[in-house]
Amino acid sequence: MALTPPLSRPAGEGEDSQYEKKQLRTFLRDRRRTLSPAEVTEKSRRVTERLFAFTPFQQARTLVLYSADENEVQTETIWQEASIQGKAVYYPRITADRANLEFVRRHPGDRLLPGVFGILIPPGEDLLTGLRETDVVLTPGVGFDRHGHRLGRGKGYYDRAFRGVLSGGLRVALAYAFQVVPEIPVNPGDEMINYLMTETDLIDCSVRNLV
Repeated sequence: MALTPPLSRPAGEGEDSQYEKKQLRTFLRDRRRTLSPAEVTEKSRRVTERLFAFTPFQQARTLVLYSADENEVQTETIWQEASIQGKAVYYPRITADRANLEFVRRHPGDRLLPGVFGILIPPGEDLLTGLRETDVVLTPGVGFDRHGHRLGRGKGYYDRAFRGVLSGGLRVALAYAFQVVPEIPVNPGDEMINYLMTETDLIDCSVRNLV
């Protein structure tokens, strides 16, 4: 049986917006969980091919990646290519107090280990201290719109990181086409992305935000 999008109320601040986010988050996470392994592999391959042809990726010296969870766009092939190209690659790790994200470098030969919530992270303590504007942050998420609004898992980890150690980099979200919705409810403190990349499209959200 096909999943039906939640009924929405007018987007806005406060309780209405939080309610809409929760409903949309549940719907999109459930939809992503219905993907078969073959669908995840094929859609991820198409996203990855689009990424490898993306000039900012080719030119970036530092890349922030993520370990795919809950059928997110797969990233191991991206790690392999970035490593071949000599890029410095960092993965998110939740801090010991579980309040924020820090970003740990993965070196060639490193095997990822289970971290908080079972998400895989590199070993070691080689932490990211900052980014240049030519560096790229490959960003996961639950949902997005074409204006660059992002819906995460509700903890605000990436929003805080974007205002902190990730503030200098180019934000490129990797997602499936069905995760792109007409409008993401917005609250104060929500950070935006620059580009949205799916298996079918590359969307420059920065241009859309200027019109």
